[in-house]
Amino acid sequence: MSALPNDPPGGSERGRDFTERLALLLSQYREFGEPEPDDAVAAGSSGNVRSLGRARKVSVSMPEELTAAVQRRVGRGAFSQYVTDAVSRQLELDLLAELSGLLDAEHGPVPEEFLAEARAAWPDVE
Repeated sequence: MSALPNDPPGGSERGRDFTERLALLLSQYREFGEPEPDDAVAAGSSGNVRSLGRARKVSVSMPEELTAAVQRRVGRGAFSQYVTDAVSRQLELDLLAELSGLLDAEHGPVPEEFLAEARAAWPDVE
C-alpha cells in the first residue's frame, strides 16, 4: 500500500500498518451501507431499512426485564428486527471508535480549537 501523505518518501512501516488497518475498518464499515432496493426489508415501526444478507437463528441470553421491555415496545413480531438494528448500530459505533483510535494514534488528538468550532456549529449535539 502507498504511504500516507505525511510520510517521508518511500513510506514507513507505521504508515503502511495504519493504512492497512484503516482499509480493513473501512471495508467492514461499508458492509453496513444502504441496501440495494431489491434487498430492502422493512424494519418495524422505526422505518429503518437494513439487509445484511441471509438471516441465521441464534440464541442470545438477555435479562428478562429487558426482553419484556422490548416486547412491550415493538411486539413479538418485530423483536428480532429491533435487536438486529441495535446490534448493527453498536457494531457501527465500535468500528468508528476503532477508526478514531487509529486516527488519534497516527495524528494525535483533535485540537481543542477545532472541537470548540464543531460545538459552536452544532450546539444541540452533546
